[in-house]
Amino acid sequence: MAGNVILVKDSASLQEAVYLQAAHIEVAGRITDLPSLKLSPGTRLRGVGPGVELHFKEGLPGLLLSADHQIANLRLVTDETQIALGLADDADDLGTLTISNVRTLGRVHLEGSRAKRGALKLDGIHVERADARMAAHRPAGFGVEVLIGGLTVYNFSKDKSSRWTLDARNLSGGSKDHPLLGSGVFIFGGWFIPVDADPGHAPAPTQEGGTIELTLLTTGEIHANGGIPQGTSNLITGGVFIGSGVHAQSVVNEGPTTTYGPNDMVLDNWGKVASWIARATVTSHGSSGIGFVNFGDIDTLKVQAQIETHGMGARGFNLYDGSLKQAEFQSITTNGDGAIGMQLFKPFGTIIVEQDIRTKGGEGDSLVRGKLVHLKAHALSLKPGAKGNELNVKGQAIAENSAVPGCDFSTPPSVISKIEIGGKPIT
Repeated sequence: MAGNVILVKDSASLQEAVYLQAAHIEVAGRITDLPSLKLSPGTRLRGVGPGVELHFKEGLPGLLLSADHQIANLRLVTDETQIALGLADDADDLGTLTISNVRTLGRVHLEGSRAKRGALKLDGIHVERADARMAAHRPAGFGVEVLIGGLTVYNFSKDKSSRWTLDARNLSGGSKDHPLLGSGVFIFGGWFIPVDADPGHAPAPTQEGGTIELTLLTTGEIHANGGIPQGTSNLITGGVFIGSGVHAQSVVNEGPTTTYGPNDMVLDNWGKVASWIARATVTSHGSSGIGFVNFGDIDTLKVQAQIETHGMGARGFNLYDGSLKQAEFQSITTNGDGAIGMQLFKPFGTIIVEQDIRTKGGEGDSLVRGKLVHLKAHALSLKPGAKGNELNVKGQAIAENSAVPGCDFSTPPSVISKIEIGGKPIT
């Protein structure tokens, strides 16, 4: 021990340092057979040197935080279904939680219902493998429940005075061979469906609860598979999911986001987002997956790489609810039956597609607000409720299946002040 820093190299010394509430613990090497460790408020824990790993006993959660921690340079290993890094949820104020350069086998699950305040600063977190499919506290809205993520930040409080701040950079998870099971990156507040809402109308979670003020989220490569049984209509996941009760200034997907199972959205928004930019490919392989789906409010959306979906009813972009001021897309391609390229239900400002919206399928079933609906794979679909200032598809809106019209105008194109496809005005 020097300068109030305790260096530990084995299980016994680490447990003793935690028991003695040491303020600053440094870990060297690989430590195995650990019980769950709950840190006292203010403890700093970091790895020193290469290959620092903490392995926890089978069936137990790993490292649990309370308040005012700095955690860095560690690999934490638990069972995939367990919480490798989580909150003890025993503090009214989380203080500042700084977590950097951490890898886990097992879930990162920063959920709390007690804390009224907290500043979370995350940087460089990678979840190698995790299974969140059986985790509790699934948020509900729009006729479905959402499976939480392998990497979750969740202010579950039902008290609207509970406000956390979050700055989260360089979050990634899963791989092609081992996608995260459940959602991927999942950030939610505690807003919920009002008790007097009519469940038959797939109500939104508009009752205020805990909120998260998200200044910045950047993600690297994300792979997720919800494992939802085919034909299920009341469960969904998201590769990157911004939930109700989240007020986000900036979301940036630096790496590709890929989902694999039925009802797995790739990018999904139920919150309020000032700017969302996807710089890498957005890909869905499952049925009823959607490349980008919006139920919340977005000021500016830019998808600077291809959206491509492969399953039945797996649409490219949906404006289901909420609002959208401005959106730009590179291209949208769907391959499955019933997989509409772009479907618009709500008002928007300007939408520009630089290349094509292209579909390859025929008719098939797709999940719409908690119900399976039979659809044709139109490239562009305007539904009642849609209206806007400008819609410009600079390439073509093409349905390659000859039995499917390229455009479905269930509401007349005149609801959009200016609409062009391939440089030609549509009236």
